[in-house]
Amino acid sequence: MVKVRRETIMGLTVDVLEFDRGVETVEAASRESGEPMGRIVKTLLLKANDEYLVAIVRGDKVINFDRLSKALGKPVMMAKVREVRQVLGVDVGAVTPLNSKVLSLRVIMDHQYWRMTTYYAVVGLGTH
Repeated sequence: MVKVRRETIMGLTVDVLEFDRGVETVEAASRESGEPMGRIVKTLLLKANDEYLVAIVRGDKVINFDRLSKALGKPVMMAKVREVRQVLGVDVGAVTPLNSKVLSLRVIMDHQYWRMTTYYAVVGLGTH
C-alpha cells in the first residue's frame, strides 16, 4: 500500500510516497509504486580527484564512468560509504536531490530529465 502526502521541501511542492515496505532500491520503488524505473531517479555522490559531485541518474540507467571521466578530464568514481555520510550528512540510500548539501555541489544530470514532467527520487529511509 502506498500513502501519498504533499509537502513543501526547499520551496518545491512535492508528493511524498510512503510505502508499507522498504524501498532502498529503484527496483523496489518501481514495484511498490507501480511507476516504471525510467521515471525514478537515483542521486549518487561521486568523487573526481578531490572534488565531490552529484549525479542524478534515471533508475533504468547506469553511469558510464569512462565516458564521464573523459568529459570532465579527470577520473571519476563512486564516493565511499563514509564519504557520503561525511559530505552529505546522510547514509547511502537516503540521498535525495532535495538536499541543500547535494545542491551545494556540482550536479550532473542527463539532458532528458528536462523533458520529463514527473519523476520520483528514491530515498531509502525505510518506507519513504
